[in-house]
Amino acid sequence: MTTELKVNGELDVEWIQLILEALEMGIDKEDIRKFLKEKKAK
Repeated sequence: MTTELKVNGELDVEWIQLILEALEMGIDKEDIRKFLKEKKAK
């Protein structure tokens, strides 16, 4: 279980970094939400 939590924590950090990079590039937060919802639906 500890390993699972560690992996999930690392993934969370990676997603946060990706989202922050997208925001810095000028991508609107609503566009990010839309993209993530579309990926989840697939």
